[in-house]
Amino acid sequence: MDKLDFGKELIKVRKARGLTQVEVAEKCNVTVRTIQRIESGAVKPRSSTIKIISKSLEVDFFEISNQNSKLKNYTILWYLKDLFNFKTNAMKKISILSTSILILTFICVNIFSTEAQSKSPKKEKKTVLKSQDKKVDLSKGYDEFKIEGNFVFVTKNNKHGLMTLDGKTIIPCEYDRFEIEGSFVFVLKGNKRGLMTLDGKTIIPCEYDRFEIEGSFVFVLKGSKRGLMTLDGKTIIPCKYDGFKVEGSFVFVSKYNKRGLMTLDGKTIIPCEYDRFEIEGSFVFVSKYNKHGLMNLDGKVIVPCEYDTMKIEGSIAIVTINGKTKQIQI
Repeated sequence: MDKLDFGKELIKVRKARGLTQVEVAEKCNVTVRTIQRIESGAVKPRSSTIKIISKSLEVDFFEISNQNSKLKNYTILWYLKDLFNFKTNAMKKISILSTSILILTFICVNIFSTEAQSKSPKKEKKTVLKSQDKKVDLSKGYDEFKIEGNFVFVTKNNKHGLMTLDGKTIIPCEYDRFEIEGSFVFVLKGNKRGLMTLDGKTIIPCEYDRFEIEGSFVFVLKGSKRGLMTLDGKTIIPCKYDGFKVEGSFVFVSKYNKRGLMTLDGKTIIPCEYDRFEIEGSFVFVSKYNKHGLMNLDGKVIVPCEYDTMKIEGSIAIVTINGKTKQIQI
């Protein structure tokens, strides 16, 4: 099945199931970009990728390909049947058959000759890749390889790796799958994901269930916990939060239904112990157990979280507790 046919079949199955490209990507543990490129026919997926998609969507795309081939074969059989019908164009068809028999005889003779030569002892043929006056022996330990652009994709014991055309190893043959996206390489080992650069540097080790690059940040997921990293592999927020959201220079985090606030360099401003909070100017209004308080953006408590209501008027916080009202200078 060529890349365009597979993309069309994938679109048919996805739409029949009522699935989006994002949902298919999540089911198959691949990036949305990969599904988009497959459906558009921009890339030809490897057999291993087709197997993963077939298993995840419970559709045997290889069987679909075989059925399409059978339809083509029926057309060929029809032409063969017509060829042996000498009621029309008899001389032309006899000429075609005679030529075909001669060609088949020539092919059979060459096949027998090749088999005879293969049985005779000879030296093992090495696969040598030539590039810029350099020779790289790829027969040592590799089961197969494929050249695409400036890279050589190699396979060894069902593990995949990547080399340059001059034989330099970029990614060792120890990964179940990998994909190149721009200047990054997404790698998969077991069910864990990692991220590398095209010069072989590990940015994120293969220990995360999922991650996504947004701008200069990498959102990572391990189990049910989330974290945040930079594109150079630095951990900003460790993978121990239930959720978080980046807004400007702040990160709103949550853990066990409690809210907190951090900076983009990983500093904790407000620990995860409040039910709700809201930033207004240089103040942070916090709530805990239906009590209200006030903090600043450095995490300093201005008004403790013990009042029933609170509002700010200028430099005064007007609060109530047990039905009594008082003013606090802020």
